[in-house]
Amino acid sequence: MQRLGAAKWVAVAGIAVLVAAVAVLVFAALQHTRPESTGGEAEPVPEFTLGVQTPTPTPTPTATATAPILEQTRLLGLGSEVWWRATAGSCAGPAPLIERSYDQGATWTDVTPVYRGITQVQTLEAFSARDAEIVAAVAGCEPQALRTYTRGEFWDSYPDVLAASRYIEPSDPGSVHFPWGPVPAPCATALGLHAFGDVVALVCDDRAWSWSGDEWVTLAPENALAVTVDGPDVLVAHRTDDCAGVAIARVAAATPDVASPVGCAEGTDAASPVAIAPRGDGVVAWIGDALVGIP
Repeated sequence: MQRLGAAKWVAVAGIAVLVAAVAVLVFAALQHTRPESTGGEAEPVPEFTLGVQTPTPTPTPTATATAPILEQTRLLGLGSEVWWRATAGSCAGPAPLIERSYDQGATWTDVTPVYRGITQVQTLEAFSARDAEIVAAVAGCEPQALRTYTRGEFWDSYPDVLAASRYIEPSDPGSVHFPWGPVPAPCATALGLHAFGDVVALVCDDRAWSWSGDEWVTLAPENALAVTVDGPDVLVAHRTDDCAGVAIARVAAATPDVASPVGCAEGTDAASPVAIAPRGDGVVAWIGDALVGIP
């Protein structure tokens, strides 16, 4: 009996040792598959995105009643294949926005050359069916002439184009740059200058003005909102009691006192920022959120 008891205790002890050994092996295996923590908070779970991401389109800015009028200035240029538009922005305020449209204004794509550091757009012209040119202020409010031959994908600086351009000085809206030197504007804050050939026009103190070669001359329509140049003529967007909206008049630069009505954009808000561009015998006006053909 004693021998059987001793054998029993030996068997029990052997099982205990075997269980302990198995426990040690299991613990080692778990430690191998779950490395020791280095301490601190848990790392975040990595996030992955599959496929192509489409950037969120930049909304077209809407002018507010409290924004300075210089920042609200709009520009519109129409090529036969590509249309262009811009909000001017300000060197010391909101950034400008330049957009391009392939479908005559139904949809727009932001093509602002932010990599160029532009802070304000002074002029915008479609100089061919698909290409555009701007005079824009960059860092330090210094003007540069930029052209795109890639539908707005890339913009390059052209110093010779800048030297030949007419534009309002970005750092001094009371001064107009001509190729031969600066000329005082007819007011302290000139807006929306357009030039083609010998005709240069702008808006000052709610009046349209053109450059005669020696001085600034007021054009017939009062309450001017915007101007553009169409050959030898200046087109003027303005307010008048005869139009419940924005009216367009044509003035020959040679006869500044005579205005010929072009049409009326009925129902548009004459208090909104306005830009106009010639198209055929008529005008396209960008008023508020709408593009309107006149007549």
